Amino acid sequence: MEILQGMKLRVGTDRVVSWAPNKFAGNHGAQFNLINNDELVDLVLAKRPNGSNVRLNRNGEILVYDEGKSQIIGNMNLPLKIEFEKLNPDPKDMATGMMWVGPFDGEYHHFCDSKFWIKNINGKRCHYKKVPKQLKSKLERFKPTGGSFVVTPWHHVVALIVPQPLPKEARSQWENMSKEERRLLQIKKAGANMLPIYICKWDKDWEIELDEPVDFNKPLSESEKKEMSSFLSQFSSNKSRSYSNDSVPSEPANVEEEFTDDDEFFNNSALDMMFTPSDETEGLI
Repeated sequence: MEILQGMKLRVGTDRVVSWAPNKFAGNHGAQFNLINNDELVDLVLAKRPNGSNVRLNRNGEILVYDEGKSQIIGNMNLPLKIEFEKLNPDPKDMATGMMWVGPFDGEYHHFCDSKFWIKNINGKRCHYKKVPKQLKSKLERFKPTGGSFVVTPWHHVVALIVPQPLPKEARSQWENMSKEERRLLQIKKAGANMLPIYICKWDKDWEIELDEPVDFNKPLSESEKKEMSSFLSQFSSNKSRSYSNDSVPSEPANVEEEFTDDDEFFNNSALDMMFTPSDETEGLI
């Protein structure tokens, strides 16, 4: 099962490694360089001497997309030693609900009720076989109807949330932020009207196994047949429900399908209005 997920980095022939919150913001000054990056650069340039866009995941794998599939071109030693010049990708004293001012990027996961999934290289959902209870509990505290979350290469779980009360640990953060950290929050606010927060550290014991993606071209499985039979039995005459003549029962929104904080958000035309360059963007590189 091929999963092309991870933090998006640009490795140049000049040995400069950079990251941008998204393509539009990056083109307008919001680019951040990485340091202590010799291991990463050596691995990439050994396979891609002209430089390359790569993805780095929490397993230290360096991924590229080539000939219609994902390829691992190198494995970094863990824990990662690379850092950002002006951001902290691996803060140590974080509590659930504090504002996340590190790079918001990595593996994009999604959830709704008890369903958790990640998309494979073809954009198809691969559901978790088993969901960690602690992860589910912490996410539902701030995203009770579901949504998306990110696992960074440094094993931090972060997510975007709509306006809501935050814990006391988060209230004094803004005053102590650098201009680069404030800009990252402004980019998320301008693009999605959401705030990135810290959820938890990804536990090394959470060995996530994924189901194969559903293939709707195949006949129903036995379990799917039983599920449909049980569902249709609710429409039998002895279980009928009465509705008033002037009312129609509303269909519940398919929460699993609708996420404003999905990883595809920054790929649409809304980018043109999400970020207004200013003098404050100077010096972000």
